Amino acid sequence: MRTATPGTLRELLQARGLTLEATAVLAGSDASTISRIMNGHQRPRPVTVVRLARALGISAKRLQAMCDAVWADAHEGQDEAEWLPVA
Repeated sequence: MRTATPGTLRELLQARGLTLEATAVLAGSDASTISRIMNGHQRPRPVTVVRLARALGISAKRLQAMCDAVWADAHEGQDEAEWLPVA
Protein backbone atom coordinates (compact mmCIF):
# COMPACT_ATOMS: atom_id res chain seq x y z
CA MET A 1 0.00 0.00 0.00
CA ARG A 2 1.39 3.40 -1.00
CA THR A 3 0.96 6.32 1.37
CA ALA A 4 0.40 9.89 0.27
CA THR A 5 3.49 12.04 -0.10
CA PRO A 6 3.53 14.84 2.46
CA GLY A 7 2.73 18.11 0.71
CA THR A 8 3.64 20.54 3.45
CA LEU A 9 6.42 20.92 5.94
CA ARG A 10 3.95 20.32 8.76
CA GLU A 11 2.80 17.03 7.17
CA LEU A 12 6.41 16.00 6.62
CA LEU A 13 7.27 16.53 10.29
CA GLN A 14 4.20 14.54 11.29
CA ALA A 15 5.09 11.71 8.89
CA ARG A 16 8.61 11.58 10.35
CA GLY A 17 7.29 11.70 13.92
CA LEU A 18 9.28 14.85 14.65
CA THR A 19 8.37 17.71 16.92
CA LEU A 20 9.12 21.28 16.02
CA GLU A 21 11.82 21.38 18.68
CA ALA A 22 13.48 18.16 17.50
CA THR A 23 13.45 19.39 13.92
CA ALA A 24 15.06 22.65 14.99
CA VAL A 25 17.85 20.81 16.77
CA LEU A 26 18.46 18.53 13.77
CA ALA A 27 18.55 21.53 11.42
CA GLY A 28 20.64 23.72 13.71
CA SER A 29 17.88 26.30 13.76
CA ASP A 30 15.37 27.81 16.11
CA ALA A 31 11.91 26.27 16.67
CA SER A 32 10.24 29.67 16.31
CA THR A 33 11.94 30.19 12.93
CA ILE A 34 10.72 26.84 11.67
CA SER A 35 7.24 27.59 12.97
CA ARG A 36 7.16 30.91 11.10
CA ILE A 37 8.33 29.15 7.93
CA MET A 38 5.69 26.42 8.34
CA ASN A 39 2.95 29.02 8.75
CA GLY A 40 4.06 31.21 5.86
CA HIS A 41 5.06 34.12 8.05
CA GLN A 42 8.71 33.97 7.05
CA ARG A 43 10.63 32.90 3.96
CA PRO A 44 13.63 30.71 4.72
CA ARG A 45 17.14 31.73 3.79
CA PRO A 46 18.87 29.32 1.40
CA VAL A 47 21.15 27.99 4.14
CA THR A 48 18.09 27.24 6.29
CA VAL A 49 16.45 25.36 3.41
CA VAL A 50 19.56 23.23 2.92
CA ARG A 51 19.98 22.43 6.63
CA LEU A 52 16.31 21.67 7.12
CA ALA A 53 16.14 19.52 3.98
CA ARG A 54 19.14 17.49 5.17
CA ALA A 55 17.57 17.04 8.59
CA LEU A 56 14.35 15.79 7.01
CA GLY A 57 15.97 13.62 4.35
CA ILE A 58 14.50 15.40 1.34
CA SER A 59 15.94 17.54 -1.41
CA ALA A 60 16.38 21.26 -0.87
CA LYS A 61 14.45 21.82 -4.10
CA ARG A 62 11.42 19.91 -2.77
CA LEU A 63 11.53 21.72 0.57
CA GLN A 64 11.83 25.11 -1.14
CA ALA A 65 8.76 24.27 -3.24
CA MET A 66 6.84 23.39 -0.06
CA CYS A 67 7.90 26.66 1.58
CA ASP A 68 7.02 28.68 -1.52
CA ALA A 69 3.54 27.14 -1.65
CA VAL A 70 2.86 27.92 2.02
CA TRP A 71 4.20 31.46 1.57
CA ALA A 72 2.00 32.04 -1.49
CA ASP A 73 -1.11 30.74 0.30
CA ALA A 74 -0.43 32.86 3.37
CA HIS A 75 0.09 36.03 1.31
CA GLU A 76 -2.54 35.63 -1.36
CA GLY A 77 -4.07 38.98 -2.22
CA GLN A 78 -1.41 41.06 -0.42
CA ASP A 79 0.96 43.57 -1.97
CA GLU A 80 4.64 42.66 -1.86
CA ALA A 81 5.27 45.71 0.32
CA GLU A 82 3.25 44.03 3.11
CA TRP A 83 5.38 40.87 3.17
CA LEU A 84 7.89 40.19 5.89
CA PRO A 85 11.55 40.07 4.83
CA VAL A 86 13.49 36.86 4.42
CA ALA A 87 15.03 35.79 7.72
